Amino acid sequence: MPPPAPPTELVPSERAVVLLSCVLSALGSGLLVATHALWPDLRSRARRLLLFLSLADLLSAASYFYGVLQDFTGPSWDCVLQGALSTFANTSSFFWTVAIALYLYLSIVRATRGPRAGHLLWTFHVVSWGVPLAITVAAVTLKKIGYDASDVSVGWCWIDLAAEDRVLWMLLTGKLWELLAYVTLPVLYLLIRKHINRARLTLVLALATLIAAFGSSFQYGYNVAVVNSPAEVMKAFYNETYYDRTTTYLSDFSLTLLWSISVSMFPFGGFIGSLMVGVLVNKLGRKGTLLLNNIFSIVPAILMGCSEVAKSFEMIILSRLLVGICAGLSSNVVPMYLGELAPKNLRGALGVVPQLFITVGILVAQIFGLRNLLANEEGWTILLGVTGIPAAAQLLLLPFFPESPRYLLIQKKDSASARKALQRLRGWEDVDREMEEIRQEDEAEKAAGFISVVKLFQMRSLRWQLISVIILMGGQQLSGVNAIYYYADQIYVSAGVNTHDVQYVTVGTGAINVVVTFLAVFVVELLGRRLLILLGFSICFTACCVLTAALALQDSVSWMPYLSIACVISYVIGHALGPSPIPALFITEVFLQSSRSSAFMVGGSVHWLSNFTVGLVFPFIQVGLGPYSFIIFAVICLLTTIYTFLIVPETKAKTFMEINHIFARMNKVSEVHPEKEELTDFPPSALEQ
Repeated sequence: MPPPAPPTELVPSERAVVLLSCVLSALGSGLLVATHALWPDLRSRARRLLLFLSLADLLSAASYFYGVLQDFTGPSWDCVLQGALSTFANTSSFFWTVAIALYLYLSIVRATRGPRAGHLLWTFHVVSWGVPLAITVAAVTLKKIGYDASDVSVGWCWIDLAAEDRVLWMLLTGKLWELLAYVTLPVLYLLIRKHINRARLTLVLALATLIAAFGSSFQYGYNVAVVNSPAEVMKAFYNETYYDRTTTYLSDFSLTLLWSISVSMFPFGGFIGSLMVGVLVNKLGRKGTLLLNNIFSIVPAILMGCSEVAKSFEMIILSRLLVGICAGLSSNVVPMYLGELAPKNLRGALGVVPQLFITVGILVAQIFGLRNLLANEEGWTILLGVTGIPAAAQLLLLPFFPESPRYLLIQKKDSASARKALQRLRGWEDVDREMEEIRQEDEAEKAAGFISVVKLFQMRSLRWQLISVIILMGGQQLSGVNAIYYYADQIYVSAGVNTHDVQYVTVGTGAINVVVTFLAVFVVELLGRRLLILLGFSICFTACCVLTAALALQDSVSWMPYLSIACVISYVIGHALGPSPIPALFITEVFLQSSRSSAFMVGGSVHWLSNFTVGLVFPFIQVGLGPYSFIIFAVICLLTTIYTFLIVPETKAKTFMEINHIFARMNKVSEVHPEKEELTDFPPSALEQ
């Protein structure tokens, strides 16, 4: 073994710097120890952990102080002692640092309390003192400590640099734990910071979202598409039923009229359901309305399932009206319910979930509607009756989940139930800040009371909110989404797709719709609502323009039908990104509790009337304008994009009060409800918390 290298000559300035750092470290650690001893009120668990870290740092400072004053020339007893103390103290210091961060993470994020926290402290003691002690004893016993390592660290008797396994012992006696601390601490810090600034998606909140969306929004999407595939089979049933009654068949006009009534009853029912929103959500609550709404799904499911046996197409028409009412209620109540359950940082993501389940419902209806599955003479009644299954599941499960805390506190004045609901939804006990935010919203609205639809149109302080909702909801339906789906089959056939295989291509388009909407759930909080609306309507505008040209030239240019397919897919992607999911979320965010239900009535009415109008008028537009009919939709998309760019503000990560202050400035009023004079003295800082 080669002779050990001579010790490095210590420069006086280096000694001074190291000594100064030792003194400062000792003073800081001593101050923490002194405050812990003098003031019992400061002896929390976290401070106790900090005390043990301070003790380790004191030992480390004493060791460094002695080491920097000595020029060790060999493994003397004081060199070994100094090295052992340094190894033990520094390793323990790293362990206690990580222990503090881990304790904060567990107590803040995981809500560790009581006996569990006591057991956790004992674990920290065993690890943070025991592991360094074991390493130090092993190093001394194996004679790995005791050489002047001044060329590695000034004045520190550390690892024998001549030993063959010196790298391993360097890691074990400090560097490994130091590196782990550098990795672990930032991760824990980010997790804690994320939790403090953002509430997390708890199991209760996630399940409530899924049950509400599956039990209600899914049915909306399912019933939109469920009658498309079995249309010819159902028309034949209408004709046969009429023949059994009268011994004559329906004329083509009568059959077309009867079928049109059957189809149009759904959006008409949706309009009726939208008009019922305000009364029901204020009387029964958000959850109570969703539970009642299941009646409008289970009853028609039974009627449609029995219609063939009963030889009654009237049962189908009545059922389409009832499921339309169900869809009208769910399309308004589910976004309202989830928007009031969610913390502000998750409000966007959870607000998109209803639209996601609408697209899933459409896709499931398209899959079940394949002719070799249920869209045939034997299975069409089952296909129509499936809509009752999600309703039954919601009726059984939703009662176990909380009502909207905002509804409980503001409208029911039940502070205890609101607090309990918030605690279940957030997963921790301390919900005082959010309770205070809801109370501030209540205080700001006491003068206004409940705002009816008529009063909504009269209030200057809600002018731009209402205009924005009408334009976004109208633009959502008048932008041509239903026309695109109507035209899609013709486009696929003209591109060479076999008539029998068009149904599979339609399912593929539905799957794309689901995937893009699922993507919107994750990007809405990243990109914001405004950008998604702008991006979505811009894509739809471009797709409509190009599709018009492609349809006009498809007979003269061979590859134009393929461009048409690309336009259809692009339009579906654009609409699923913003125009489909964001408007309902926007209503939840820009209106406060007193006006939210009326705003949903207005938005829902515009939605369903626009839907009904497109379904009624588009066939005539298509006959009159042909492929140029999409120019109308392109203009609507462009105008909606321009309006959004000029008027609609970003609402991401803002409280309901903050959003309303933005619109208060736009409406040129001093406060949300300027008629309440005492609000002029309300501290702005309190509202912004």
